[in-house]
Amino acid sequence: MAEDWQAIAAEVAGALGDVGYGATLVRHTWIGPDHDRQPGPDQLIPVKLLGDTLALGLVNGTSIRASDRREMMAAAGTTPTPADHLRIGTTSYAIIRCEPFAPGGIALYYDLILRA
Repeated sequence: MAEDWQAIAAEVAGALGDVGYGATLVRHTWIGPDHDRQPGPDQLIPVKLLGDTLALGLVNGTSIRASDRREMMAAAGTTPTPADHLRIGTTSYAIIRCEPFAPGGIALYYDLILRA
């Protein structure tokens, strides 16, 4: 029996919405032609997160530090990238690593490593 990964992704997003907390994905935009691009207004995208533990085996002191935080982000129409930032409360975090959990080819959630 084939899995309905879209339905499973919706269930995961709903569960993260129920037990997670809100944050804002901040995406910088640019306006103007390529040869004269200027910063545009930031796009603010509400997202749902759930904190996860940062396994000591992931910490190498360089690309992943002990002070980083790990979050699961619901895959609800927005794919985060390292060019984005996450605002949690009043703190802005850089996205150091973003990996989709997509066993059937559809992202169920994103595993994020964040740094203040």
